[in-house]
Amino acid sequence: MEFVRFVFSKKFLKHFLISLGITAVLLWITFYSLSWYTKHSDYIVVPDFRGQLIANVMLGDKFTDFKFAINDSIFDPDKPKGAILSQDPFPGSRVKHNRMVYLTIVSIIPEKTSMPDLKDLTLRQAQSMLESSGLKPGKLIFIKSFDEDAVQNQLFRNNVIPPGTIIDKGSVIDLQVGMGAKASELKKDTMEVDSLLR
Repeated sequence: MEFVRFVFSKKFLKHFLISLGITAVLLWITFYSLSWYTKHSDYIVVPDFRGQLIANVMLGDKFTDFKFAINDSIFDPDKPKGAILSQDPFPGSRVKHNRMVYLTIVSIIPEKTSMPDLKDLTLRQAQSMLESSGLKPGKLIFIKSFDEDAVQNQLFRNNVIPPGTIIDKGSVIDLQVGMGAKASELKKDTMEVDSLLR
């Protein structure tokens, strides 16, 4: 009975309310201090870096609020070397200052590949093999030869390139192709005839 009376006494209730008030103030100070210390409301929006050159992004003065790291590079002959393909965090993300942004870029140093042997293959086979090796079919040079539509020579920068030569992926390979019996049927504006073999 004495305990119940003490709990409901004015003295106990007064001290209890005071302790609740002190606890609430301490909690508010703690959360406010944490918010200030971690700068919870201080953030910036991540721009879209995709398509920009890595040198412009990392060395320029425009994006000094971020830090950058290249975590991967991918060979793509159809895009500029050093172009940014993807990023993490994504564009539009809200982050703190000096946040590290991880980038995937187009490889600055081209990958290498071995020149296949295209001689005596049909034109279609040769073009398919070039593409599977990461090379690009260039112009067709039709020459007099009994092997119709068969590759007679493979050229890189106007010079014959031997099979097995290591070159950059994405290089353009021209092909000399035999005309066979079609020589008289081919239009002059769609072929080049090697004058040395006429």
